[in-house]
Amino acid sequence: MNIPVKNCSSCGACANVCSHGSIAMQLDKDGFYRPVVDSTKCVKCGLCEKTCPWENEVLNPNGSTKTPKTIAAYALDEEIRMQSSSGGIFTVLAEKILEDGGVVVGVAQLSSTRFGHIVVDNKADLSKLRGSKYVQADVGTIYRDVRSLLKSGRKVLFSGTPCQVAGLYAVLGKMAQSTDLITVDIVCHGVPSVKVFEKYSNELEQTFKSSLERVAFRDKDSGWSSYSLQYQFENGKTFVEGSEQSVYIQLFLKNISQNISCADCRYRKLPRIADITLGDFWGISNFHPEMDDNKGTSVVLFNTECGKSLFHAVISNVAHCMSKLEYAVAGNPCIIRSGGQHRMRADFFKQLDNESLNELARCFLKKESFFSVFFYAFVGKFKRFMHRKSAF
Repeated sequence: MNIPVKNCSSCGACANVCSHGSIAMQLDKDGFYRPVVDSTKCVKCGLCEKTCPWENEVLNPNGSTKTPKTIAAYALDEEIRMQSSSGGIFTVLAEKILEDGGVVVGVAQLSSTRFGHIVVDNKADLSKLRGSKYVQADVGTIYRDVRSLLKSGRKVLFSGTPCQVAGLYAVLGKMAQSTDLITVDIVCHGVPSVKVFEKYSNELEQTFKSSLERVAFRDKDSGWSSYSLQYQFENGKTFVEGSEQSVYIQLFLKNISQNISCADCRYRKLPRIADITLGDFWGISNFHPEMDDNKGTSVVLFNTECGKSLFHAVISNVAHCMSKLEYAVAGNPCIIRSGGQHRMRADFFKQLDNESLNELARCFLKKESFFSVFFYAFVGKFKRFMHRKSAF
């Protein structure tokens, strides 16, 4: 494979399509999943490059529209809504698929710092898929798993980032046209580095003198609009911090800790890649104040007819109102475009092993960034030089 890193979204389509098992997705030095080829197994068939959704644009097989019907909605079930990042619409859709004998695919927390796609076939396990996960997820062999499920006649609801949905379609090929497959993509701001999250987790563990067990990236105890992050430790302690105070989240929101391909995402646009797009309806109080009680409201885009049909099947379980695409985009521009790359991203990752995240954030996120960043880069180089010198 000769695909540049800047064009790799880490979707894992190449690894899933390789029938020789010559490609494995492994974390690189910056903490992003990259394809690694075992030359002893590779037969140089070129299928991996032909399948790559970055090298070859993938379209929704159901004919996604550039003018999706847009609504604001939330689950009537209060418990589902409060356990979800926004309005709980994903869970409502997922429950319908399960009731029809299908399965649901989404991202779960696999360990304290690792996240990845799993298959859920019962309502009890749906809680594993709820909530945002602001860390790059490992898709594993999930596209192959979905293919096997579709071949066996199961209905599948697949959820993921836009590039992951594109990766699924690319691996499935003609099977992506199956009426048993419905896809949901999230309004994605980009995916942060696993290494950055692990570093932050390690620093928290040192502070609380205990291992991290679980993180909730969108805790609603303080309300939906000013969401918090909640960290639970093995010793029973809980740490809660607001998103504005979280060094980890601020680095993410400033586009400094994301995958390099997220700066110019091929699938963060209209028409959307999935049948349904879900996200937070930020700014809802400006357009539909009757839908805002600070408990979470979703923006829902119906990109295809099959997506619209699934929602209509659960409409009695949601509160909703018609909206406009421009209202949704006003508060969530990631629906139609990428946020760009932080100009000092490369320097941030060069310094990642040398300082704490708090120290890095103080430098790279402060307003007086020109002088401080260049000064910080000089100090970092000097430290590395002195370290190498002392090694002799």
